[in-house]
Amino acid sequence: MIDAKFDWQALALPEDEAVQMIQEQFGATKLVAQILAQRGYQTPEAVQTFLYPDLENLYDPFLFEGMQTAIDRIFAAIDQGEKIVVYGDYDVDGMTATAIMTSALEIMGAEVEAYVPSRFTDGYGPNAETYARLADAGMQLLITVDNGVSGKTAIDTLMARGIDVIVTDHHELPAELPDAIAIIHPRLPQTTPYPFSGLSGAGVAFKVASALLDAPADEMLDLAALGTIADVMDLTDENRVIVQLGLKNINQSPRVGLQALFVNLHQTEIDAQTVGFQIAPRLNSIGRLADAQMGVRLLLTEDEHEAKELAQKTEQLNQERKALVDEIVTVALQQAETQFANDPVLLLTGSNWNEGILGIVAAHVMHEVGKPTLVLTEMEQGFKGSGRSLPGFDLFAALNPHRDEMVSFGGHALAAGITVAKDQVSALRTWLKDAAAQQTYQTQQKQPLEITAPITSRDFQAETYQQLQMLGPFGQGNPEPVFELKLDQVTNVKTMSAGKHLRFIGMVQQNKIPVLAWQAGFLSTTLQSSFQTLSVAGTLDKNTYQGATSYQFLMQDLKGEGLSLIDARTTRLTTQDLKTPATYLFFNKHVMEQLKGYIGSNSQSMFWEDAFNEIQLPLTVLVDLPDNLDELHQLLAYVPMQGVKTLFYTKRPAYLQKVPEHADYVQLFKFLQNNPRINLKEQFKAMAAYLKMDELLLSLLINMFLDAKFVIMENGFLISVDHPATVDLTETEVYQKFMAKRVVEQKLIYSTKNELEQLMNTLAQKDE
Repeated sequence: MIDAKFDWQALALPEDEAVQMIQEQFGATKLVAQILAQRGYQTPEAVQTFLYPDLENLYDPFLFEGMQTAIDRIFAAIDQGEKIVVYGDYDVDGMTATAIMTSALEIMGAEVEAYVPSRFTDGYGPNAETYARLADAGMQLLITVDNGVSGKTAIDTLMARGIDVIVTDHHELPAELPDAIAIIHPRLPQTTPYPFSGLSGAGVAFKVASALLDAPADEMLDLAALGTIADVMDLTDENRVIVQLGLKNINQSPRVGLQALFVNLHQTEIDAQTVGFQIAPRLNSIGRLADAQMGVRLLLTEDEHEAKELAQKTEQLNQERKALVDEIVTVALQQAETQFANDPVLLLTGSNWNEGILGIVAAHVMHEVGKPTLVLTEMEQGFKGSGRSLPGFDLFAALNPHRDEMVSFGGHALAAGITVAKDQVSALRTWLKDAAAQQTYQTQQKQPLEITAPITSRDFQAETYQQLQMLGPFGQGNPEPVFELKLDQVTNVKTMSAGKHLRFIGMVQQNKIPVLAWQAGFLSTTLQSSFQTLSVAGTLDKNTYQGATSYQFLMQDLKGEGLSLIDARTTRLTTQDLKTPATYLFFNKHVMEQLKGYIGSNSQSMFWEDAFNEIQLPLTVLVDLPDNLDELHQLLAYVPMQGVKTLFYTKRPAYLQKVPEHADYVQLFKFLQNNPRINLKEQFKAMAAYLKMDELLLSLLINMFLDAKFVIMENGFLISVDHPATVDLTETEVYQKFMAKRVVEQKLIYSTKNELEQLMNTLAQKDE
């Protein structure tokens, strides 16, 4: 069997009037209509708004508490020629929010300066020293974007100096808010908040820009879309409008800076996945390794030469970021798998690690080992870094009770930024362990994978694919539908990229479905096995090659019921049979000693009784034969294995030998009576020739006679016993083992493939 990596959770598919309405009024296939209804879009208005978002679906920006006050103050500053500073953040959401606000103010004729704090000198969010420096340089109005609600001390200090502050933010609201003249936040006031609470920092800036311009700032939708996707906001409600229309702008008329950045992507179309996995990491690398101000310049420049230069620098930083991440991940994984292998939550530390990339490192380690992970680097003021968590362990809840004991802390359930004093690392490790126990977090628990619906080969067509794309852009809150595809058979299994990735053909109702699986090359041998059932979970994908379009399946997970069996039975064992990376299991210790030297260095040999000490075996090769089928039953039923490959080699097949008969016993007995002392080594062949008896049969008979004490061996001589007791030779242990071996061989060697599969699956069932 193949155990699924994730916990598959099949969602219920509605079969009600809403599904019928969507099919009739919108021309949707039944599958797409069911998905829309499943996601809560069950009225004509809701479906229309979801499928065809429009600027008219955006809410009035003046529904924000404080928006009118903020706009009045900004216009007053413009009228009086006051210097306005837009204070942003160094991630993509912060950079795009800064660019949006700055652009809107420039359009309205404001004297404006964009300031993006340095991750390394200013840190995140409001900074009293930086504020003072900006005030000394002539700042008369400060507008924060993507930060500010947690900056009460710094902002109140600036307000006391006579400089007004407008806060625009979307982060968690603290117990005490700053005394700014206006706070634009989608969750304020808490009694009657803005209609949609899930805006990004760029989304909030976009709403302020729309209020300033007295119309939806559609020329800034592209920037708002970038910030929304990069900050992993829910792509629902107002965010869906922003992202879908913003992506349309990006594809139809991209900004000069973005166009220069796209050169390195080799993409014909920019979608939410392209932004999330290719564009955002590039832009984020600026703030992680350099001055994020450069990112704002790249987003706003209209000079092609400058755009090209900035894009090239961004690409260089991104490559540098990748190399640094790989370097630190290697060291961090060593710690995770050795020193802290038993910890439920990982705390990994180092020195001279770039603090700007530690969140990425934590995410890499977390996904590799399946545990919440914090990665900190040693600095002058202590250990500083980032954490990433999985559903089931609330990182914020784990550390928030100790907020006052740390130098700094912020975050939410799945991510956190933290600085602790050097002598508090041990305490931090204890807090994490205690929290894991309190939250009853289990490190081995599988993460859920929601299965939207089952699909069949009929769904691999243009109409279904095109309608599914209308459900996008996909992302947080609006995931791409994940389907379960049940396969009848797997063929043409091949690896790609030096064994890293996998492709194969899944047979479904006699139709061939191409399946691609990234980072799954290790399954290539297992997939050549036979299963009672095999299902893959993944997404429907389009493949265009040389002008021809076909549809394929992008696999995210798979599971196989029944024994995963590769039939490689052989009568002639070669060294090549022992080279596949696997665990080679032996039922005979003598055979194991003979063959273990031929097994490859990336494999292991094991006696079958030792397998019961293993939690799970990888691909397991059964080299020789068990003495009986019960041994095989115990092994298959109680030792989990990813797959089984059968060689079942035996040097002398008993099944092909003659079964001894009474006449054979009499013939040998009479011969030994006449020849009571025989040098077996020297006379065996002559003895077989004289008796006209097969050597294997003669050897078996001699062993039966020894077992019955008709003869004894003494110094190499076979000596007849005078007046032996009467014994039924078929009751001897030698005869019984011979007959049992015949049964084992008949079942395991001389059966058809189907017969072997049925037997092995039966033997793999646990005893009741």
